[in-house]
Amino acid sequence: MRMSRIHPRHRPTAGELAMLETATFNELKISGNLPSPKGSVLKVMQLSEHNNVPLPELIAVLNTDPVMIGRLLKVANSAAFLRSRPAVALTPDVLMAIGLNAVYQVALTFALVAEHRRGQCAQFNYDHYWSRALACGTAMQLLGSQQRLAPPGELFTIGMLSSIGQLAMATLHPSAYGELIASHGGPYAPVLTRLETEQFGYHHLDIAGALLRDWGLPKMFCDAVALHEEADFASAGDGTRAARLALCLRLAAQVADLCFLDGEARLHAYETVKKQAERMEIDPSHFPRLCDEVVREWREWNAQLAINTPEVESFTLLERRNSMTPRLPEAEAEQEALHILVVEDEASQRMMLQRLLQLLGHKVEVAADGQEAFDIVLDKRPQLVITDLAMPGLDGLQLIRRLRAIPEGRQLYIIVLTILDDEDNLAEVFSSGADDFISKPIPPRILQARLKAGQRIIQEQRSLRQEQELLRRHLEELSIDNQLAQEAAQTDGLTGLYNRRYAMRYLPQIWDEAKLSQQPLAALMLDIDHFKVVNDEHGHDVGDIILQEFAGILRLFCRRSDIICRFGGEEFLIILPDTRLSTAIQVAERIRATLANRSMVASGLALCLTVSIGVAEKKPAHANVEALIKAADQALYQAKRTGRNRVEAAL
Repeated sequence: MRMSRIHPRHRPTAGELAMLETATFNELKISGNLPSPKGSVLKVMQLSEHNNVPLPELIAVLNTDPVMIGRLLKVANSAAFLRSRPAVALTPDVLMAIGLNAVYQVALTFALVAEHRRGQCAQFNYDHYWSRALACGTAMQLLGSQQRLAPPGELFTIGMLSSIGQLAMATLHPSAYGELIASHGGPYAPVLTRLETEQFGYHHLDIAGALLRDWGLPKMFCDAVALHEEADFASAGDGTRAARLALCLRLAAQVADLCFLDGEARLHAYETVKKQAERMEIDPSHFPRLCDEVVREWREWNAQLAINTPEVESFTLLERRNSMTPRLPEAEAEQEALHILVVEDEASQRMMLQRLLQLLGHKVEVAADGQEAFDIVLDKRPQLVITDLAMPGLDGLQLIRRLRAIPEGRQLYIIVLTILDDEDNLAEVFSSGADDFISKPIPPRILQARLKAGQRIIQEQRSLRQEQELLRRHLEELSIDNQLAQEAAQTDGLTGLYNRRYAMRYLPQIWDEAKLSQQPLAALMLDIDHFKVVNDEHGHDVGDIILQEFAGILRLFCRRSDIICRFGGEEFLIILPDTRLSTAIQVAERIRATLANRSMVASGLALCLTVSIGVAEKKPAHANVEALIKAADQALYQAKRTGRNRVEAAL
């Protein structure tokens, strides 16, 4: 039996190795210090040179490495692959299900693990490196599968190999690289690429790209690795598959890093990563469960490699605890130090005022004329300005008028210094926008008293702004409460999914949008098999937990744009916008296989359940969304009638 590779291995050209000179890379390769696969994987690589791979010969080569067999079987049995029963041996159908690209890449990856569990770089924590790589691979597989970027096995590989450049640097330069990472925060510090280039003439992304191309990984994977550490590459918005892979890879690396944090640092980082996930259209309400799934898979991989796994709090519990933590306002001192700007053209007076105000505990900026003062207000944002009137260029009155004309100047408290105290001059001073004045020469006690008056006004203005902000928040909360009440009316209270009322109200709108844009639309009707037996034998409490867990599985395999509804009892509906029938069947099979291969734990019981699913795609014959749902429901009935634990598509 022979099978054609989906993607023939790609050999790099000199142009493609432009980031790292070909001669330089060849020298590094000849040195024998670069990470490289050995043993059975070299034979697999030789076999993969051919477009037609003889599967029996490939299986025979893989069977010489029992450890590799175990790791490939774990990949084959993961929820991302469509298997009705666990694989127990490498057979042609197992290899075909995984895909030969994934087989080759997973074998390559774990051959590197076996060869490089230890090394000469004392400051490089090899176990931590591989544990983080496994976390990144697992996160990439789950995130990328949800967004349908590539086959799951290949996503896992690119996640694991995304940091291969750091391992290569530690292998090539154990002493120098060890000193570099020890003094700059480890191998994942953001400044490392610049420092590596300055010291070695290339950096870890150069090495990673050259290695991945040399090992024959697809160009889009190599490009994604090269891009994923760039904080601003997404602003280009090119929308290529490599760019979308890189965005997903960057998020996967951030999720992996969460596994090694604790306390406030973990909470702060989690909130940042969740916002990044939301920008990638991953529903924030599903994100904690997805992270928990990453941790579960990561623990299993660590156990296979005998790597200690740190204790990690459930992200679902972290999210719940964070949402319940009250936010208390910080207490403020009754009298606080002010940020003051002194504007005085006479140097001696300016220095005297600066010193006096600093002795009173205030932070002081100084300016020699009105224009300099105006620029400082825009840049430093002081709270109070003390300005002379008679100055060259922009004088005190002109400065006040300019300040009151801009938002940054309207909140300032302004005190004028003057030797004039007749009514006409004072009237002009106050009409220009000044709040107070002090006559020269300046008595320190009077200055201190006027500053206290200014402090009270500034604090009152702040209190007023805080009250206004509280009022605004209160109005927002009222609006949110109203929105929550509306959501409660269209949300299933047990699972948190949309209910039948929501489906019947909003699905016609989704139907009309798909019809207008001529986009495909698919529907899945799902029913948990023999669920009544669970309620009858174990009680409704157990049944409720099972429904909640099943809802979590549905969220893992659906995009943010997909609509998941609990239609009633143990019956669920999923609407998949912009999705063809073939893709909808794949989604349904993944859901079915996940439930069939996993025990559902509830109240100390481990229950094995299955689900039947009917799938339908919008057709010209369907008059409305109700017709689409009816077609999916009829397919579900067919799945039930022909034995359950099946996916049936409407004809």
